[in-house]
Amino acid sequence: MSYSIHREETVSAAVRRIMDEQIARAREQFTDVAEPLEERVHNARKRFKETRALIRLVREPLGDQYAVENAWFRDAGRELAAARDADAVLEALEKLELHRPTKTRFRKTLEAHRDALSSEELETRVAHVLDQLGAAQERLARWPELGDSFDSVASGLQRAYRGGRRAMLDAHTPEAMHEWRKLVKEHWYHVQLLRQAWPEMMKPYASVLETLSRALGDHHDLVVLRERAGRPTPALTRAIDERQRVLDEQARELGRRIYAETPKAWLTRMRRVWRAWRTS
Repeated sequence: MSYSIHREETVSAAVRRIMDEQIARAREQFTDVAEPLEERVHNARKRFKETRALIRLVREPLGDQYAVENAWFRDAGRELAAARDADAVLEALEKLELHRPTKTRFRKTLEAHRDALSSEELETRVAHVLDQLGAAQERLARWPELGDSFDSVASGLQRAYRGGRRAMLDAHTPEAMHEWRKLVKEHWYHVQLLRQAWPEMMKPYASVLETLSRALGDHHDLVVLRERAGRPTPALTRAIDERQRVLDEQARELGRRIYAETPKAWLTRMRRVWRAWRTS
């Protein structure tokens, strides 16, 4: 159906459906031989990230099952991360204002790093994850019933919003910026899951969150680029510094608006939206 909870569904039914659909989509994307291997991995990893956000949304009512599912999808994503990260760094290089010879020099360095992970090794990792996807799907039958009320998602919603708000205030290092990005993405996924509650408001809000997530992601890619460039020239260093400065300003301007409310106030508003939606 879609990556969102629908009004006619109970929370349990919606969560199980979305989980089942995401796993099925990941399997299809892994095995879509019409796409390059790296693109297949990239698309399937998106499904894993969306799945983890869903799991974290219902963390409290899931009980002990939460730790099992969160750990599996986290580790599966990490196993496949190297290929996509290498391509992301190359994309970050292309966005910099640099003379062509300088770009060409560092592109070769980064391509060599990417190619160190052979297609054969990546295929092996994909096959390993595919073997276990069936078990992940079968585990859905053992999930506990979730209460059919806003309380089933309330703590997950508030945790991600509160965490992102705090992370923004603490984001003074590359590591802290990356942590902020992870929490922004989780909040973004949660908003997508609840977008049917008020599409006219939630869809534009999700779009702004996506813009913030992309800015923070580009900032992190430049951190990795700096690390992998070997001996960066002064020109490359200046270009990275300037691009990161622009991205930092953009992220903070958006963040101040997104996190203008206190977590309690934001959750109260969402509770009222949910009740109006489910009782209309």
